[in-house]
Amino acid sequence: MERITVEQVENSERFYRLPKALFELDRYKKMSSDSKFLYAILKDRAELSIKNKWIDSEGCVYFIFTIDELKEMTGWGKDKIIKLKKELAKFELLEEERKGLNKPNRLYLGKIKIELSTGFKPVKSTEVGKSEVRKSEKPNSRSRKIRSLEVDFPEPNDTDNSDTDYNGDSMSRKANPISKEISSPAGAMDLSTPEESVKYIQPEYYSLLQVIADRYNGKFTQLDLFTGEFQNYKLTHYQKMMIGQYLSDGYVTSGEVLDIIERIPIDSESPLAYLLKCLENLKEERRLEAKMIAHRNAEMKYEDSGKAVV
Repeated sequence: MERITVEQVENSERFYRLPKALFELDRYKKMSSDSKFLYAILKDRAELSIKNKWIDSEGCVYFIFTIDELKEMTGWGKDKIIKLKKELAKFELLEEERKGLNKPNRLYLGKIKIELSTGFKPVKSTEVGKSEVRKSEKPNSRSRKIRSLEVDFPEPNDTDNSDTDYNGDSMSRKANPISKEISSPAGAMDLSTPEESVKYIQPEYYSLLQVIADRYNGKFTQLDLFTGEFQNYKLTHYQKMMIGQYLSDGYVTSGEVLDIIERIPIDSESPLAYLLKCLENLKEERRLEAKMIAHRNAEMKYEDSGKAVV
């Protein structure tokens, strides 16, 4: 056996992501492991459909995955694949729309349902410090909003790639407070502790922040197929408000935040630090742009006034 190296794990691994909720929620406890794995395969294909803009008139993402393709990919027989698809449909995680005329059927993924009555108990991460306890006020979906979104779809992360220009703090597994993970620019607001005041975020941003949180939680609360361990990085209410400040101040759009989340390496051990660092960089870039524009306008105004005097 040839042992894999750290470099191979970080740079060359391709994998399917299994939502943690499928293993923790009571409603999915009786679902077979093969059906859960099939859901991960179909979810990966659905994310590529977002990239290809396969979206119907109702804004729902559809994809095509024939039985022959699944047979070749999984090694399962036709009867087993049909059985697993029926099981997913039983749990309201898959819909199949027949098109007829020898056209392949359209497939739609269902949203994983999380309810207070299910007895869902999030697993606390043992790798985080007090300043980043991964809790939420209410249980919410850990899967991506595949059937509907309140914002435009950015290009998703193709799991064949892990393209990023960041390599320092973003790949560190140190459970440090946010203030130590992020080197904020001079004069930037210090977001190191929850005790410090955060600007009021208008309610109009709440729905966008929930979409962002669902996308983040869906990506970083997953089962690692390589180690068998759960990755449990969830945005807290305070952390969502931190992101909301960038939206309300007009420095970034919700689409840009979602796009950054897609670019964060799935094996990043400080995904929140990576996200906030990118947002802070965008903020500083736009501050500089605004200063440059103001400077040009002032120069033009001065030149015009000089010509008028002459």
